[in-house]
Amino acid sequence: MPNELSHLYHLELLHFGYNEFSGEIPSWIGLLTKLQHLILVSNNFEGTIPSSLFNSTSSLQEIGLEDNQLWGSIPSSIFKMSTLKVISLAKNKLSVPPEVGNLTMLTDLYLDNNNFEGSLPSSLFKCKQLQYLDLESNNNFKGKLSPEVGNLTMLTYLNLGYNNFEGSLPSSLFKCKQLQYLDLESNNNFTGKLSPEIGNLTKLTFLNLGLNHFEGAIPSEIGNLQNLKIFNLGMNNFVGTIPLDIFNISTLHGFSMVGNHLSGTLPSNMGHFLPNLEWTFLGMNELSGMIPASISNFSQLVSLDLSGNSFSGLIPKTLGNLRLLQHLNLEFNNVTIESSELSIFSYFSNNAYLSILDLSRNPLNGVLPNSIGNLSTFFERLDLTGCNIKGNIPIDIGNLSRLTYMSLRDNDLAGSIPSTIGRLSMLEQLSLSGNRLKGPIPTDICYLGRLGELFLDGNKLSRHIPESINNLTSLRSLNLAFNQLTSRIPSSLWTLTDILRVDLSSNSLSGPLSIYIGNMKVLTELNLSRNQLSGHIPETIGGLISLVNLSLAANQLEGSIPISFGGLVSLVVLDLLGNSLSGEIPKSLEGLRYLKYLNVSYNKLRGEIPTQGPFVNFSAESFRSNDALCGVVRLNVPTCTEASPGPKKAMGVRILKYVLPALGLTILIVSVVLVSRKLHGKKNSKLSNNKDSMPLSTWRRISHQQLLQATEGFSANNLLGEGSFGSVYKGTLLDGTYVAIKVLNLELEGAFKSFDIECEILGHIRHRNLVKIISVCSNIDFKALVLEYMPKGNLEMWLYSNTHCLNMLHRLNIMIDVAMAIEYLHLGYSTPIVHCDLKPSNVLLDEDMVGHVADFGIAKLLSDGTSLTQTMTMATIGYMAPEYGSEGIVSTRGDVYSYGMLLMETFTRKKPIDDMFSSEMSLKRLIEESFSLSILEVIDSNLLSNENDYVAMETCLSATMGLALHCCADLPEQRIDIKNVLAKLNKIKLKYLHDQQSG
Repeated sequence: MPNELSHLYHLELLHFGYNEFSGEIPSWIGLLTKLQHLILVSNNFEGTIPSSLFNSTSSLQEIGLEDNQLWGSIPSSIFKMSTLKVISLAKNKLSVPPEVGNLTMLTDLYLDNNNFEGSLPSSLFKCKQLQYLDLESNNNFKGKLSPEVGNLTMLTYLNLGYNNFEGSLPSSLFKCKQLQYLDLESNNNFTGKLSPEIGNLTKLTFLNLGLNHFEGAIPSEIGNLQNLKIFNLGMNNFVGTIPLDIFNISTLHGFSMVGNHLSGTLPSNMGHFLPNLEWTFLGMNELSGMIPASISNFSQLVSLDLSGNSFSGLIPKTLGNLRLLQHLNLEFNNVTIESSELSIFSYFSNNAYLSILDLSRNPLNGVLPNSIGNLSTFFERLDLTGCNIKGNIPIDIGNLSRLTYMSLRDNDLAGSIPSTIGRLSMLEQLSLSGNRLKGPIPTDICYLGRLGELFLDGNKLSRHIPESINNLTSLRSLNLAFNQLTSRIPSSLWTLTDILRVDLSSNSLSGPLSIYIGNMKVLTELNLSRNQLSGHIPETIGGLISLVNLSLAANQLEGSIPISFGGLVSLVVLDLLGNSLSGEIPKSLEGLRYLKYLNVSYNKLRGEIPTQGPFVNFSAESFRSNDALCGVVRLNVPTCTEASPGPKKAMGVRILKYVLPALGLTILIVSVVLVSRKLHGKKNSKLSNNKDSMPLSTWRRISHQQLLQATEGFSANNLLGEGSFGSVYKGTLLDGTYVAIKVLNLELEGAFKSFDIECEILGHIRHRNLVKIISVCSNIDFKALVLEYMPKGNLEMWLYSNTHCLNMLHRLNIMIDVAMAIEYLHLGYSTPIVHCDLKPSNVLLDEDMVGHVADFGIAKLLSDGTSLTQTMTMATIGYMAPEYGSEGIVSTRGDVYSYGMLLMETFTRKKPIDDMFSSEMSLKRLIEESFSLSILEVIDSNLLSNENDYVAMETCLSATMGLALHCCADLPEQRIDIKNVLAKLNKIKLKYLHDQQSG
């Protein structure tokens, strides 16, 4: 900033926000004694705030220093300025001195997104003019909330969410009777009973106490809050019944009590007094009785979740009167239908908006009616798993043209699969497993171009697999096992080069295996066991380098085991039991370092069983009942013996047989080691030059047994989620540390390679916004990463949760966190790191809702180039850049494209592969077209209900979506780089904050 400005002694407003000034804040600003507004937001100022800025003769009323790199204590001189009304110091690394209480005129205090620790200064509660106090997110305030909070009687907005406060709420809080907005969500340590005095806050419109440890009964005095629009008590420990008074708050738009221990029944007249209710979430409780028919009076209801309770009786017909209903979830209850025909579908025939219906795991005990085809044209998801449904699948089901997911598995359906399913052009997942369906597989199914998962296993389907199956180009999982299919496997199946899992086991398929099976380069699981396949095993199978599980057991295959099987470098399971295979077991199998299970029993194999590599661990069970196998004693086969030639000849034979191969092997090993060291040294030198790297020697030593104890034997109760290569569990180490333990499923495609990549990258990088590795546990049959535990889950969970909502600042902050992580990966090294799989589920959130990028299982090092090409595309459809999907080109610009898609999804709550999109309309195009109307038309509607300043929000969203489109340019060279993305997004955020303040 130019020093000449210091001569403008009468300057009242200094606004240099949203620029790129750096260095320390100039001390000469303190000479501007007439200055009333100092705005330096969204720059790169660093260091401490100079105390000379503030003196007793100053006229300052507003200070805006948010989103810089300031640290240290806020200078005490600032609190001698009695004229100050607004202080915004958000998103720095500052601490609060006790003198804050001297600011008797202060009305607005923004301290969110800092690194504050300890208790709130008691002097804060002397600011009796304070109306707006925001301490949310990324802070670490601890201890009990002081009773002095009751002194702030002018407060209208109080946000203490995402801190570490504990204990009971002080009763004095309920003396702040001007409060309109109270958010204490996700402190996780607030305990005790909720005081009946909550009913004193009669001006409240927003009340959020979710994700804490409140207990006891919900006080009926909440019914006094007659201005309340939204309240959330979800994910606590409340017990008892729901107070009847809550159903008398006519202003309510939505409420959640999900995930408590509430019991009893819902009042029969609950629908009579809530005319504005749009959503209610009561899932995961212990509620019982019948679902009240009066719910039909909620004429504005959009979402209803009663899942995971013990409701019984009939599903009310009157639910069909909810003309705006979009989501209905009744799964895991004990409700049923009035007649043997599932008439619930006729209830909703006049509903134009219903998109999700989940009735799974209820004893419906009926048949599907033809009226199922009359559901909304917006209908997207139908789950009737395990409902004891009988009869046929009606042909009118083909009318549900926007359906993306349908599960009718585990029922008692009979008859044939209707060909009309082929009209469901948006379908991505179809599961009809575990029924009694018969007849052929309709060829019409093979024209569902978006179908990614097809499960027809466990039926009585017959005849052949359709030749046209090759049209399912999006297919990733195919399961036709346990049917009565006959004839040959169509050669067209092997042209599905992107498929990951194929299971055709337990049928009557015959004929030889096609050599074109080798085209399926990304295949991870292939199960063709228990059929009547014949002929030789094609050598081309050896090219399936991603194959983890291969079973050809119980067929009529003959000939030798291909030597090319030595190329199955990812193989964990190889089952060739019960064929007519002959010859020797190839020595090449000794090189399969990940092979854990081998069965070649009941064949006609001869010769010596290999002894190296994985064969060290195999038992006699793997080699039973063959013609003439020999080997070590523990395998229960004869010892191998040689013929006895003459002495001289014998010596020559021994030299040729042992000395020469050994010499050759020695030369080969030395050559490989030298080359490997040279290449690996180059790679590691680029990784290890990072000053923040964490070498393996510093990792905690954690054994497999300790991980078992930490997770209670990898109990399902500790399961956090499942990913591409395994499962993640929450664990508690002996010292009380919470960790996330990523256990790899070694039977999955590329799991071992993913483990190696993730260990190497995470072991050498450290950044605030990258998930931190604590240790690894690796042995021959178990591999796990021990990672920093992220208690708030992932971004996908928050975006699509029915009980939580991220506001504008949450979303902006998280996306800035992700951008900082990617900037570090791209620019923090001499060797750029490309993540390759940015998506909401890979953005984890810590206690303070800080975003951390995770899952480096398919990340790439660019070495000396700016890009590389790979033949196997592993990224997630919808997020990967066009050049990655079509040509396999990996570059930092590809990550920027993924970031742009992530940015769009975060603010629209629409997935790039949402079924609303087609070849004519994509998420990107939807955003582009929205600029000619209003960006508010396409954003997440939850944002609209949580924001008051729509002008500021629309300006912010327009800039953010414009940036996202710049990230997602079709050509890589047209995309903005991540450094500029981060700078622009910071400016967007700070302008939004400023617009809100001035508005």
